[in-house]
Amino acid sequence: MQRMCILVVRSGILASLLLACVLAPARADLIRAAPGRSFPEIAGDVSGSQTYVFDPATQTGTFALINAPHLISLGPSGRDLIPMGPDSDGTLMQWVQLKLDRSGRLIESPLNRFEIRGTVVINNQTYEGLLLAGRPIAFGLAGQARDLLKDPETFGLNMQIEGGKLAGAFGPEAYLRIIPQANSTFRGEFTRDFSGEKPLTNLFAVETTSDRGLALPLAVATVLGLGLALAAWKLAHAIRREGHRGSTTRARPVGTWAGSTTW
Repeated sequence: MQRMCILVVRSGILASLLLACVLAPARADLIRAAPGRSFPEIAGDVSGSQTYVFDPATQTGTFALINAPHLISLGPSGRDLIPMGPDSDGTLMQWVQLKLDRSGRLIESPLNRFEIRGTVVINNQTYEGLLLAGRPIAFGLAGQARDLLKDPETFGLNMQIEGGKLAGAFGPEAYLRIIPQANSTFRGEFTRDFSGEKPLTNLFAVETTSDRGLALPLAVATVLGLGLALAAWKLAHAIRREGHRGSTTRARPVGTWAGSTTW
């Protein structure tokens, strides 16, 4: 019985250590490791750039993105895809600027801004000019979770929507996923300059605020699940073995556009 208790304690310690490793703060974890698709959604790519400039004196950096949004999806079918174009001034632009610390975490700053400008016609109504404006509230990356899959780096940004012609349709929060498609110089560090070209972006409406903040990266969550399963298997095997050893007289049998009213 004493041996069994020791085994239980050891297994519990193993599970606790695994959980502690996963919950320990990671550097610039992806905000949403596997974001579910929601609508409306705005896709952008084709042109533009993503840059990051680090200032050794202040130990902070400025992350910036500029590209062209080209489609807005109001639902999952092809009939829900609506092209976006320039406004009357010829502007079609998605722009992001962030202030980050040396670990890639967002710093409160008046420089933190997000905007989309252009024109889109929805249900015979034209929306033109500043379509969305927001304030970033969290930033992250997926490098730790995706290295094993050989995927390009993925940056993620949570923001509060504060204005624009489409603000009523998107609601109070949105999530922007950013994947540079060419000539990326990012090497997982935020203490040196890096850049990338033709960033692919997807802006999703966020239906709830319950998952705000950093989520567990996919690979780390998988390690946690496997570790806890292994600990449980070892515990069950040890208990079964102790049961057999404790009986000398007989054998013991083994147990047989969601939420929007604008359009």
